[in-house]
Amino acid sequence: MNKLDIKDRKILFQLDLDARQSDKQIAKKVRLSRDSVRYRINKLVEEGYINYFMTLINTMKLGYDWYRTFFKFQNLTIKKEEEIINYLKKKASWITKVEGMWDINTGIFCKDIYQFRNIINEFKLKYSKYIERFEVAIVTREWNYHKDYLLNRKQKTTEPQLMGFNEQEKYEIEKIDKIDYKILQVLLKNARMKTVDIARKINSTEMIVRYRIRNLIKKGIILGFKPFLNVGKLGYQYFKVHFTLQNLTQEKKRQIFSYVHLHPNTIHTTELIGGDDLETEFQVKTNEEFYKYLEEMRIRFGSIIRDYRFMQYTQEYKFTYLPEIV
Repeated sequence: MNKLDIKDRKILFQLDLDARQSDKQIAKKVRLSRDSVRYRINKLVEEGYINYFMTLINTMKLGYDWYRTFFKFQNLTIKKEEEIINYLKKKASWITKVEGMWDINTGIFCKDIYQFRNIINEFKLKYSKYIERFEVAIVTREWNYHKDYLLNRKQKTTEPQLMGFNEQEKYEIEKIDKIDYKILQVLLKNARMKTVDIARKINSTEMIVRYRIRNLIKKGIILGFKPFLNVGKLGYQYFKVHFTLQNLTQEKKRQIFSYVHLHPNTIHTTELIGGDDLETEFQVKTNEEFYKYLEEMRIRFGSIIRDYRFMQYTQEYKFTYLPEIV
């Protein structure tokens, strides 16, 4: 992070807000020339600060459930661990290695519980010797936050992007056709690709692609576009915290969620069936910064926090919101 100046961080933040902004639009906001912005973005990619540009998709609106599964292994060699991770890459949409109470965390999108049952049973049959235990929860909502910490802000100034459905929102599945799906496939890891290039890739026209993308955004299927950052390269560590709550009222719940939503280092917060009462993820520079956050939470909400546990993400192997649609 020390290698990046304030202009680089401002560019990263603008990309995090909307990676499909043009170089010209970003240049105006960060007060640089368009050529300078283009050069800096290319440099950020070349030097590994940006892995790729991703599209956030509200997969639940496409009729999928989000099964979050933690695994703790035993009798595991490095070679066998690599084999298991490669196997999971074919099944899961999200895979990360962690330090703490678990070894591997995964997220799998399925059309129904029976599809998930078949996947997990197949995995257990194949690797039962190495599985010490596992835990499953169903994500009902997930908030994705913008990285205000890039600009050293004291609290969030932007709204999170919600995967799932608002409490006031009608639960209604959106249908997409092959053209929509092809566009999503292309945009998934190429969020800044120009519409003319997308059209060429899927054998369509630029006008159709523009219309389809706008419609996917309007329907809430596309939530946004952002860079998938190399957190370690930026000088940050990635933690996940689980809180077990007690003596909860609607007002107290609103207060603790509001605190998490506004914290500049919050990256994700999940609401689950089968998980803990509050699960949230943070990216911070040091362990001390993370422990300070936990202390602040205990001071502010000690009357409702019964217990907490945390883990550290050390490597993300896969992260995508688009399962294979048959």
